[in-house]
Amino acid sequence: MDILLASLVSAVLFIIGCIHMYWLFGGRGGFLIAVPIRTDTKAPFFKPGRIEIAAVILIFWAASALLLMEAGVIPVIGPSWLPSFAGWSLALVFLLRAVGEFKTLGFFKSIRNTPFARMDTLFYSPLCLLLCALTTWMMVIS
Repeated sequence: MDILLASLVSAVLFIIGCIHMYWLFGGRGGFLIAVPIRTDTKAPFFKPGRIEIAAVILIFWAASALLLMEAGVIPVIGPSWLPSFAGWSLALVFLLRAVGEFKTLGFFKSIRNTPFARMDTLFYSPLCLLLCALTTWMMVIS
């Protein structure tokens, strides 16, 4: 069961990394609903550059690999405690992302009338909560 859960969560993280790779190489489809924007000026709260996008790709793909290591799908590279630590850390990060920072993202955000905010409410935050639950379940049963 933990192999199935690890494979599922890892696949989602890998696909998210691939979407970021598309943006890294100049694609712009979906980019406007991926970054929170201000309601008054319609300007983004931040403009991720190529280095930031590349770092996000590496983080998503490393997390994907570490979950597969935790489930025993691929061999552990590095310290033996790292996959377990990463799994529990990911579960916490997913939970914190779902809750949000109370302004621009998460279930408890105050800005709710932008394209990003609507996608966050309907898709991003529920996905993070689901990934938190699946990762936690995987860690408990492994």
